[in-house]
Amino acid sequence: RVTGENALNRLRGQIAQRRIMTKPCFNDFDRHNCGYVSRNQFAQGLSYLGLECTEAEIKAINALYGDCKGINYHKFFKDMDPVQPEPQKYQRNLSEMVRYIKFRETGTERLLNRDACKTVEAVIDKIKETVMKRRIRLLEFFKDYDKLKAGRIKKSNFKRALDLSGLNLTTDEAELLCTRYQSDQDNVFYHHFNDEIESIFTVKGLEKSPTKQVVQYKIMPEWLKNNLSKPIQEVYNSAMEHLARFVKTRRMQLYPMFEDYDKCKNGTVTYSQFRRVLSILSLIADEVEFHALEKQYKVNVGGMNVFNYLAFCDDVYELAKLNKLD
Repeated sequence: RVTGENALNRLRGQIAQRRIMTKPCFNDFDRHNCGYVSRNQFAQGLSYLGLECTEAEIKAINALYGDCKGINYHKFFKDMDPVQPEPQKYQRNLSEMVRYIKFRETGTERLLNRDACKTVEAVIDKIKETVMKRRIRLLEFFKDYDKLKAGRIKKSNFKRALDLSGLNLTTDEAELLCTRYQSDQDNVFYHHFNDEIESIFTVKGLEKSPTKQVVQYKIMPEWLKNNLSKPIQEVYNSAMEHLARFVKTRRMQLYPMFEDYDKCKNGTVTYSQFRRVLSILSLIADEVEFHALEKQYKVNVGGMNVFNYLAFCDDVYELAKLNKLD
């Protein structure tokens, strides 16, 4: 007695042996793409593919996959050639993306916290320098949250506007500003904060007092903010005095030696290039002195700490009491 399972096993062996693409043949019969073909079309498709079946086997297959609509060839081929479902990658990729974003945010926050300001005055000076360099209009980021034009917004919106402005403030720095310009428990006077920052460009109400003298805001050079501990400061002073005596005696020009490495003409070189120049001139060989000089003239350019050779050369010439062009 022929059963449907025996017929399927024999057909499955033929398909696997001859590597037949079966489904496209039956798709041609299924004009409406409903997954069904007639019994005659099913038998014709098997004959076209060269799959030999007896009458009893075809009747057994019809009994398994046939109904009032015809033969469900989708289900037939699903049983004949089962396809392993691909694993769902969305959840895995989503979890990896979330983990990477958290790692990146944690790393960025750690780098920001390393150089975070401790007082509100330092935070304001930091913002003024950023606004001065990048010409940011902070008011544009705050006024969208002030629908009533009251000059104050919620503390959460104030922090959000600071983030959108690209000032790269830490959570503690933003909290210091909220405390400084707080109007009540949940609101912040953003207009007062904006007036303080905009004072670097002009003084508010200057048209009412045209004779008032306005002092131009100047950004403190970054390398002047580097604070050395007392032992390192002593090593730095000693190294600079030695360099000044050497330059004064030889009447040496230091700038050309560094300019060969300064391809971008921004007044900086890497630490290794700085050490190479001084080693070529046989000026300094002590690692402690190198470290003290690098720490004093360290500046950040493009997220990387480099050496400000212009400030270094200026200080050496000033100690040697020489003109820079001598």
